[in-house]
Amino acid sequence: MQGRPRAHTFTVEDLVAEVLAGRLRIPKFQRPLKWQQRDVLKLLDSIYCGYPIGTLLLWQRPAEADRLVLGSLAIDAPARTDAWWVVDGQQRLLALTRALAGSGDAREPFAAYFDLHTQQFIRPPRDTPAPHQVPVTVALDAERLMEWLLDPPLPAGERQLGIRLGKRLREFQVPAYIVETDDERAVREIFRRANDTGKRMDDSDVFNALYSAGGSPASLREVAAQLASPRLGTLDEGTLLRMLLANRGTDLSKDRIPDLTQEQAHDAMSELARSARATLRFLVEDAGIPHLSLLPYQQPLYALSRFFQRHPEPHPRSRELLARWLWRGALTGAHNGNAISTREMLAAVDGHEHDSVQALLHGLPPAPDPNFDLGGFAFSHARSKIQLLALLELQPLDLRTGMSVLADPLEADDGSDGDGDEVAAPSDSEGRIKRLVRPILPHPPDLAGSLANRAIHPGVRTGLARTIIACPHPAWLLTHAISPDAAQALRAGDELGFLSLRQLDLLLRLEDFTARRAAWDEPDFPPVDALRMVLA
Repeated sequence: MQGRPRAHTFTVEDLVAEVLAGRLRIPKFQRPLKWQQRDVLKLLDSIYCGYPIGTLLLWQRPAEADRLVLGSLAIDAPARTDAWWVVDGQQRLLALTRALAGSGDAREPFAAYFDLHTQQFIRPPRDTPAPHQVPVTVALDAERLMEWLLDPPLPAGERQLGIRLGKRLREFQVPAYIVETDDERAVREIFRRANDTGKRMDDSDVFNALYSAGGSPASLREVAAQLASPRLGTLDEGTLLRMLLANRGTDLSKDRIPDLTQEQAHDAMSELARSARATLRFLVEDAGIPHLSLLPYQQPLYALSRFFQRHPEPHPRSRELLARWLWRGALTGAHNGNAISTREMLAAVDGHEHDSVQALLHGLPPAPDPNFDLGGFAFSHARSKIQLLALLELQPLDLRTGMSVLADPLEADDGSDGDGDEVAAPSDSEGRIKRLVRPILPHPPDLAGSLANRAIHPGVRTGLARTIIACPHPAWLLTHAISPDAAQALRAGDELGFLSLRQLDLLLRLEDFTARRAAWDEPDFPPVDALRMVLA
């Protein structure tokens, strides 16, 4: 029966041979390889010990000629009508192929050796391998393995262990199911059920594995790469999937993986790329969010993506009101992401631009009493991000040079954490932004966890407090919300007085900043053109 999977068993030797021959294809759209070398060593050890390593799911369908690059391997795969596409098992196949058929040198991070003395798989030795350390790249070919064991000749016992190693790796049986059907839905259903138990893949990984859209973008990963910006940051694939579902009007709390054809998946991802790009532009240009890591809550991304998918070129007044909506939701906590509020928020966005904006605004609670808690600062907290955005609006300057701290927030600095200690530079843009938020006093007398003891400034080996004391320009200090009175208190050695004065300044700053962003007292009427249309 077409569509019913047929069981098949491969040896490891056969599997690797089919990959090298270009029949066994690992789609480029599948999830990136998350395994590390220790995972590969465990996989090889499981095979050597005869432990099960799971079942593969393959989809038989045509494949065009292609050049496949798998780590240090480059394979010129011919066109075939009966290629086997890997639906489930990508990580294991890539790891096996790269470990057993790769170059085995430093270019291949999954290279491995087998120590005949300890009978364990190890990382490649830093120095010249000992004679009893066998590279696994020779194990798949019995003749090549024997040559290695005999040149120079190893003791008989070690040769026997080496022969057993090759035999166990080559002949290990891997079960697989091969689906021969043109029915994409049948393959997706099999894949869903196969991943319903055990360690679940991320929903975005499942989506990428299910939908080889053909063309660009072909996956959520590709959409993320297209949108990535060193300054603004990157939308992760899980967030992008929820934005895609929001575009389609799907309940985010229920149907996490949509049931689409390949054509529908391609259209959905193309629409997602456009609406997500418009959303990012709105965050920077209208809402004043310079980096995704500073967005107080993630929930607005879903409604914004849905809105810009339906209204690609909204009226400037709509953008202004949407910015108020974003800030009011952040300040009231209405955008905290619970299922009910998310459902109501997405339901507010329909085919009419101005009605959608008004419905979003009306769905928010009234303005809260101004009460800004500056204690317990933490980068992950929404209120702390709002506080940082208020400081960033001041365009803080480097107190040593007068140059803008924001000129290149991702540029590496001197590596100091403000106390003179060296710290490792984070590799991600969010981490580098966090690294600019530094303590002023290393051992404050009070208010240690308050924003009053933090500034957005590159690291200084002598500490920020000394830099503030030495700064002769009051205008530069004001870009960090440090008034002349607060600076004078610090110069006089009154650290508690400095923190108390700066805290009062920050509270006034936050009150003004949030009032302007949320525009609580301003009317929220739609544009005049829309009102005229209603009256007409």
